[in-house]
Amino acid sequence: MRLNKLFNHSAILLGALLMLSSCQKESTAVDYTANEYEELSKSLNLPGELHNYTVDVPEHINAGSFFPIDPIQLNKANHTATLGRVLFYDELLSRNGTVSCGSCHVQTAGFAHNEALSEGFDGETGTRNSLALGTTAMGLTTSYGGSTEGVALAGFSWDDSVHSMEEQTQAAIENPSEMGMTMEAMVDRVKSIAYYDILFRKAFGENEINEENLLKAITQFVNAISSNESRFDEGMNQTLNVNEDFANYTASENLGKSLYNTNCASCHGAKHDFTVKAVANNGLDQVYTDQGKGAKTGNSSDMAIFKVPFLRNIGLSGPYMHDGRFASLEEVVDFYSENVKEHLNLSPELRESNGQVKKMNFTEVQKTALVAYMETLTDQEMIKDEKFSIPFGE
Repeated sequence: MRLNKLFNHSAILLGALLMLSSCQKESTAVDYTANEYEELSKSLNLPGELHNYTVDVPEHINAGSFFPIDPIQLNKANHTATLGRVLFYDELLSRNGTVSCGSCHVQTAGFAHNEALSEGFDGETGTRNSLALGTTAMGLTTSYGGSTEGVALAGFSWDDSVHSMEEQTQAAIENPSEMGMTMEAMVDRVKSIAYYDILFRKAFGENEINEENLLKAITQFVNAISSNESRFDEGMNQTLNVNEDFANYTASENLGKSLYNTNCASCHGAKHDFTVKAVANNGLDQVYTDQGKGAKTGNSSDMAIFKVPFLRNIGLSGPYMHDGRFASLEEVVDFYSENVKEHLNLSPELRESNGQVKKMNFTEVQKTALVAYMETLTDQEMIKDEKFSIPFGE
């Protein structure tokens, strides 16, 4: 009898707690109805009030803010980015439900993957290192894909063959070594999952689960992944002059910045807003097995030419180069210091005035300084920001 009473009291208490929990969730569901939020919460860990996915560009870049500022438009953009976040991390959208975009683009690694080559849905490895997504201050589609006011912008792939985020997303979805789906199968899979009915309706209206909107949503989310709160940005906002010493830097970091500006910025850019060169050969090998852009175009001038990446969060995103051959930044600096190799298409920036391959011959102090400087490009806020995190689970 006493045991039954105990069970009854426990059941009542549990019921009260569940009701309280339900009420608390409903009370926070500013951007969803109570029923919508209850359904979403069965599978997803989303806030009841939307995250703000506006991209605020650092003061030193002076480009304003991206995404619309009209409240109605902003709400729609945030719903679209929220949908994109769920799609980005949903393993159910690969052929056998084992991988997602987020499997190869990990938040704590600057949205890169800390493996030389990543595995797809069937365990098969890809042929190139996963490019980091958290490398720009203004969003990927602003910084890649074409040209802006005469500035050449690299494509979204190592071989410079993809020039829109939607195209890059579709390529990953359909790649048999990555997610192994077709777009038609992907749309059908999405239509079969209850939470997507709500999320697509919020972003695009009724009956709008289709290929175009699926790609648009992922693009909206990925384009919001911006890195603009590094110690480099802090120093630049204070001085507005990349060639001055930064007060928030150590002597070694300022030395590294000076060395970088002299030896590296002619390709990667000094302010880390745009790369100066879209593509280049950097002398990794004399004979390449992967011909990069040349494998796509067949042009001799494109052989062994690869994308020049942004360097924001470079300290998190190793291993490095298109094939992930260098495990550390120290190895990268050693390579550029002494080991650049001759190649017909070697970038002019890596040649001396007499045409010989440049040997930078950094001292150990200089090498340490260069690595220290590159570590200041890490954005500690971006890599732990909840709005970019996995929305599944506890």
